[in-house]
Amino acid sequence: MITQWREHLERALRRKRSYQATFLNKEGDPHSPAADVLADLAKFCRAHRTTAVFSSIRGVFDPYASARADGRREVWLRIQSHLRLNDRQLERIQDHAESE
Repeated sequence: MITQWREHLERALRRKRSYQATFLNKEGDPHSPAADVLADLAKFCRAHRTTAVFSSIRGVFDPYASARADGRREVWLRIQSHLRLNDRQLERIQDHAESE
């Protein structure tokens, strides 16, 4: 039991370091072009807006599109949790995503 827990922890730490090596510089900030990728993912995954989607045709809540948006947001939250970005870094990513 302890061995399994330790293996799980080691895998999680390796995965976290891999995410950080991919997206962050030595100071812990997103580096270019990773900052561009994070900004694009933030926009695509609805990181900074609701995942409720309304049909432009019928004008009503679309549960299927909303579920898809929730799934995308889950990807963003996973990346963010591995990177542990602070508010300042998240604001810069949001600003970058909104400027495109």
